[in-house]
Order: sequence, then C-alpha cells, then structure tokens
Amino acid sequence: MEHYKSALEYRDLIIGIGLDSDEHENPPSLFYDVYAEAKKDGFHLTAHCDVGSTDTLENIHQVISKLGGSGADRLDHGLNAATSDELMTLIKEKNVGMTLTPYGYVRHQPLNEVFPRMVKLFKAGIKITVSSDDPAYMEDSWILHNYQLTKKFCEFNDGEMATLARYAVDICWASVDVKEKIYSEIDAVVKKFGV
Repeated sequence: MEHYKSALEYRDLIIGIGLDSDEHENPPSLFYDVYAEAKKDGFHLTAHCDVGSTDTLENIHQVISKLGGSGADRLDHGLNAATSDELMTLIKEKNVGMTLTPYGYVRHQPLNEVFPRMVKLFKAGIKITVSSDDPAYMEDSWILHNYQLTKKFCEFNDGEMATLARYAVDICWASVDVKEKIYSEIDAVVKKFGV
C-alpha cells in the first residue's frame, strides 16, 4: 500500500497496476486492499499467475474474480487455467485477456503441456496473446521468438496468428485512437500477404 500511495504522485503517467513473481506463498489475496484502492482510483488491473507454481489455480481464480472487488482486467500468464474448465469458462465470461510468454514456459515446462494448453485456450475463444517476458534476462527471447515458437508448436495458420495480434490490441490499455491505428496496420499486413 505504501508503494501504491507513493505512486499516486505520478498518476498522470500510470494507467494500471499489477503484481509479478514470485507467487509462492504470496497469493494475490494479500493485495486485495491495494487493488480495491486502485480500482476506486480508476486504474486498470492485472496480476501475474506463473505457470506450474504452487496454488496457481487458486491464484488465477483470485485474480479473475476477486481483485479490485470484481476481478482484474487482464491475467499475466495463467496458462494452467487450461486445466480447469471452470476457470476457462469464467475467464471467457468475464472477457479477461491473458498475456502468455511461451519461450519463458518451455524453459521449465514440457512442450507437450505448454502448447496444447495455448491451443485449448485459443479454441475456447479466450483472448490469449503472445508476449515476451524479460527478453534481455531470458536468453534473448524477444516477441518475434515467442511468435515463432507459437506458430511452430501450436500449428496455428497465418489467420490465427493475425487473430493473436488483434487480441493483443483488444486487451491493451491504449486509447481507442491508438488501437484503431494498430488494427489498421494489422489489416494492411493481412491484406498484403493474403492471410
């Protein structure tokens, strides 16, 4: 709460708040008061739910249903949600987008778990995105590398890859004008290459 209150001085530069690792014995519920304040103050909300960590399904549930009183706007990671039909239904109903970083996951999780889960979430109509995760720290794995892994191992076609790019715009917190410009750029690429 102390960090949150000190950040309010820079309110004009901040549009959202989030939590990142490590969730081991640090569940999102520890931060309910901070998130309630942030929601009241008009910030967007997100939180990190790492893949394969202790209590990850409970942490995902807290993020999407309880943070800020009614749940966060976005879920960072949370790939394990694909193992729970209940969580997948809740994520879809609440239209919560997910930022996934496959390159980071395959360092610690089997390929035959990571990519089938991504496909399952995508096919369920959940707005998953392909993102990078500390690329300078994680063996130089930038956004392009994550897209390449996704295309190869999820066996997504070009149209599905374009959908992932659109989902990223859908769930970002940019202004409508900025989003429209990015959608136009995606559409131009799709048209140029006949996707």
